[in-house]
Amino acid sequence: MIMEYSLRIHKGVSLFGFILLIGVLFYLTYNTFKLKNAQFQLAEKAIINEWYTGLVRNDKVFPGGITIINRYLMGNIHALESMYLKDTLAFERTKNAVLDSMFVELREANPMDSLFAAFKTASRLDQDLNYLLTINAVQLVFKNFSVVKIYNQGFHYPPIPDSLNTANGLVVGGSLKTPLPQNRVTSLTVSSPDDYNYWITFSLHADQNNRTWHVIKLMLPTFLLALFAIACTVSVYYITFRNWLRQKKLAEMKSDFVNSITHEFNTPLSTIIVANKNLQNEEIQRNPSNIQPLTKIIERQSLRLQKLFDQVLDITTMDNSSLQKEPFDLGQLLQEIIMDYGIKVSEQHVNITFRSLPRPVTVELNKFFFTTMMYNLFDNAVKHNRNTQKSISVSIDSTGPIVHLTVADNGKGIADEEARHVFEKFYRASKVGDQSVTGLGLGLYYTYQCIKSHGWQISVTSEIDVGSKFVITMQLKE
Repeated sequence: MIMEYSLRIHKGVSLFGFILLIGVLFYLTYNTFKLKNAQFQLAEKAIINEWYTGLVRNDKVFPGGITIINRYLMGNIHALESMYLKDTLAFERTKNAVLDSMFVELREANPMDSLFAAFKTASRLDQDLNYLLTINAVQLVFKNFSVVKIYNQGFHYPPIPDSLNTANGLVVGGSLKTPLPQNRVTSLTVSSPDDYNYWITFSLHADQNNRTWHVIKLMLPTFLLALFAIACTVSVYYITFRNWLRQKKLAEMKSDFVNSITHEFNTPLSTIIVANKNLQNEEIQRNPSNIQPLTKIIERQSLRLQKLFDQVLDITTMDNSSLQKEPFDLGQLLQEIIMDYGIKVSEQHVNITFRSLPRPVTVELNKFFFTTMMYNLFDNAVKHNRNTQKSISVSIDSTGPIVHLTVADNGKGIADEEARHVFEKFYRASKVGDQSVTGLGLGLYYTYQCIKSHGWQISVTSEIDVGSKFVITMQLKE
């Protein structure tokens, strides 16, 4: 319980740390994006600004624009003043008509498309650069420096269409779709302190229409490097965490092994000690007929101890040496194994059935290890079976060069979460301290090592309270 709680705490802290790491990465990436966005094409903007301000130094909006603007504004300024003082409605109608006519002529006379294209080529700027030229505000200066605003960006002025009268001002020319504060090259206000004059504000934006994508491409190496660093960190953590879980599991299995082997070894050792003490008893020594049963007990328990040691040593032998294999008729060999095992469990109500093929099935194998492996499978089927009448079914099937050896039982079955662990060393499905099922947790591990050493494969399917089925896949000898 404490270990599970500690594991949950560890996972929770790790998840929190991972989320925090992702949050920090997002924060740094976002701030880097803002910085890159603010500084994007800073050098280009300075070059364009110098070019444009020189182009309109003695002009307005674009070369030749001052002539058009003066004709409409200065030519109508007195009439507009009179209407402004006497008839507000007439002033609004006339003012809108003057603005519409002036803006139409400015757009038609705009030479910036060709000028900007030539400038890009001459300055070797990116040909994807686009511009947007807008008028942001127009104010008339009447008598006694009375200033009247007749146009301001963001307001509706009929009959000027909204497609031209945008939130960034009235569009005079250009195809830039996203005018932003970051891509504004310059914003100029031309004014005069004299009566009967006008003030005008106009701006130039220059950028690529896919600005965001260009900024992302600029910061992509940094972003990918950060992702790679996080991937490395997560990978190292995952490997460390996985190894920690393996070590934890190994420690638990070793603990189970110690508990199990203590019980397994104590039983025969205790019996041998008691039998030996009885042999030392003078009363028993006086009657020779009492000595023979005690020596038989010592012999049987000594053989049991030897079997436990051999089980561990056999696994080591399989791990470190190549098996000496010979061809055997699988059906005939299994009949011998089943007959011998049937005698061993003759008093345990175990029914073993065998179905073979009508023809010889020759397989290369090591007889000793194969026999021990089958005994382990049979022992497993008997130990984990609570039924009064236990049954084991052995069958051979062949498909081409492949042979399937199946061992099925009617035992208590294996839970899904345990089925993937049954071939691990020292693993026991029963709880520690449950002595109803004996063993060291090495039987199925031994079986798996034998399968692997022969180059075969094994699979297990099981259902609780129905039974388990082990299928060994091997190759026919050519």
